Amino acid sequence: MKKMKKVLAVLAGSTMLSLSLAGCSQSAPQTGGAKTGTEAADAGKAASGGKEKIRVFTFFTGSDQWAPVWSEVIAEYMAANPNIEIVDESAPTAGVNDVFRTKMQADIAAGTPADLSIFYTGADGKPLVDSGLFVDFGTYMKDDEKWSGNFKQSALDSQKYDGVQYSLPYLGYYEGLFYNKELFEKYGLEEPVSYDNIMKAIKVFAENDIPAFASSMAKPSYLLELSILAQSGGEGHKNYFDDSWAPALDSIAEWYQMGAFPKDTMTISEDDIRLMFKEGKAAMMINGSWCVSALEDNENMRLIAMPAFPGGKGGEDCVIAGFGSGWFFSKKAAERSDETLKLLKYLTSPEIVQRFIAVGGSSAIESPVPEGASLLKKSAIEMLNKASYTDTAIDSQVSREAWMAIADDGAPYLVEGKRTSLELLAEARKILEATSK
Repeated sequence: MKKMKKVLAVLAGSTMLSLSLAGCSQSAPQTGGAKTGTEAADAGKAASGGKEKIRVFTFFTGSDQWAPVWSEVIAEYMAANPNIEIVDESAPTAGVNDVFRTKMQADIAAGTPADLSIFYTGADGKPLVDSGLFVDFGTYMKDDEKWSGNFKQSALDSQKYDGVQYSLPYLGYYEGLFYNKELFEKYGLEEPVSYDNIMKAIKVFAENDIPAFASSMAKPSYLLELSILAQSGGEGHKNYFDDSWAPALDSIAEWYQMGAFPKDTMTISEDDIRLMFKEGKAAMMINGSWCVSALEDNENMRLIAMPAFPGGKGGEDCVIAGFGSGWFFSKKAAERSDETLKLLKYLTSPEIVQRFIAVGGSSAIESPVPEGASLLKKSAIEMLNKASYTDTAIDSQVSREAWMAIADDGAPYLVEGKRTSLELLAEARKILEATSK
């Protein structure tokens, strides 16, 4: 009982929200979210005609971007499997009462989680693991390597708890180098697939009074993230604030001196740089998957990984991408029958995942480019499929204070030559050490 109270307290106190769940509904859940797990399972038992009921809990409801696909997918599954009734207990992640978290808290406290759940991972998922109510996927994945082999290893590794696979990553976010193909063609430039091409583009665009990058020195995190990865590669990406990162920072300072950024880069907002790029007033933009939907109507937009810097270890095989939520499989469902596992394998098949990523986000599962996808979305999926190393943004791995030493607080001084890259990195290391105690 003490253990369960501790788990509930941790869940209730958690405040993190995953980037991959942005834009979800604030309305009440539409399908069973107000009922407890037992009530939902018992309701309609007589009408089920002996069907096995599988309770599923997700955030795919209300105005969530994936809700329509989810409704179609589970309806199709039940039509193809008349012996199964999926009890959809999905709840919104946003709103004053945070129904999504509240429902999970109640189910964990009662010991009755849904048979299959998508929930936050990392620190948020630890209480679910500590409850002892969910399976370790290790054995299941070894028993069916054809299925488990579809998952990207780096995505799986990002959701292990003390080395154990208690959750399976599914949909997430990504960051990359957006560019306007039309502008490059207009000025006779090769696309920015190499560092040399980027340098040539900066020079030509500056001569024509066009910012090469829609970027703000007031909020330079994405620019820093991808530049550091292009320099350090996967090998040095987690070597936080090491001096080996200095060439990446120095390159940004050099680009600034070459006129690569907007004239008001010290004050321009994130919204304004997105609009600038969308309107064709800048040639490139370093940003994330949340920008794709606003840009994909323009057939000239593309997205690639940041090319390797001179002497760097990054390139197209290294991408910033993260998965803030994942599937949890209850022990009770696993002990009852194989039906919930069959449903999970269906939901995580490349064909089904393809339908979800056609709407948005990135996939933890190797899947083909969705039919009818925009050229921008196709380039994003190709970027992710080429990557052998993916990791979350550094600013989500270190203390905010340490990151700010080279980002919002440090970048303006760096590019204007008032601080050196080595000075900023040394300061960030000291702050990280102090805040990690």
